[in-house]
Amino acid sequence: MKKILISSFLIISLMVHAQMDTTKLNNLVQLSELYSSNPNATGEEFQKKANTLRTPELNHIIDVLILSGKGDISLLSPVFLNRPDIQELKLWYVIREIHYNNQPETKTKRKAIDVAREVLNKDIDERWLLDNYYYHIRNGVAMLSNTADLSGVNIDLTSYNLKNETEQAILYLNLVDGMTQRFKVLQAFKNNTKILEFSRKLPKFNGKEYYCYLNFGYKDFDWIGYDKHEKYNTRHIGNLYATLLTHYGALAVEENPDVANKLYLQSILYKHEFFKYSEMKSFLNQMYKIVK
Repeated sequence: MKKILISSFLIISLMVHAQMDTTKLNNLVQLSELYSSNPNATGEEFQKKANTLRTPELNHIIDVLILSGKGDISLLSPVFLNRPDIQELKLWYVIREIHYNNQPETKTKRKAIDVAREVLNKDIDERWLLDNYYYHIRNGVAMLSNTADLSGVNIDLTSYNLKNETEQAILYLNLVDGMTQRFKVLQAFKNNTKILEFSRKLPKFNGKEYYCYLNFGYKDFDWIGYDKHEKYNTRHIGNLYATLLTHYGALAVEENPDVANKLYLQSILYKHEFFKYSEMKSFLNQMYKIVK
């Protein structure tokens, strides 16, 4: 009789556990659909709906999404810059894949629950998972940097439980891309004064100006976006080169050649081994020959 009671208890426990897992999975799918309908995660309605989907596994994800939608400076605190564990990173990837599944260009649409199960049950390159997470931080930082003065902030890339130089670069590239989004708009309007105004509000990385970061000696790797495979560094370091050239040009026009050359010599603009990642390789080579 005692054995029967124990067995019954175990069966009930397993059933409850399975039901809880189903509830958590459904909440994840609903959160993914909510995000897909509002990728900027903005507005009170998003916050209200997201808060109803909280589970222990989703709490941190929902916090990040809500803070990103607000452009909140706390996104730069260790609790959000720290590397999440692999379980959470997979949940973030479910959100990404369900969003991609919802795009009008997606020819063969699938049930969101099937997408979620597939992602959770397959091996995914951890570099892809980590880049996807920091992409969401990047979105919030892009909103934040439009108004905030971050010049007093230092982002120590060795402090966030990142495994190696590759992972540190993934965080750096996402943050800088988000923080310099305005450069592209201002460059189109040839507003060099504003470019420099924004550049002075950027944080330090490892105690130095953002452009001094040079640790890109790791091996490049394949990276998959929405509809194509690319090389990670070609896309992301290529974007960094565009940012640096914009900043350099603004300094050369508004300040003087000596100030511009300081940025040039301390940045990857002067690192010939990385030119291959830029669409402006010829121009960079010409600059390099003149300075060298």
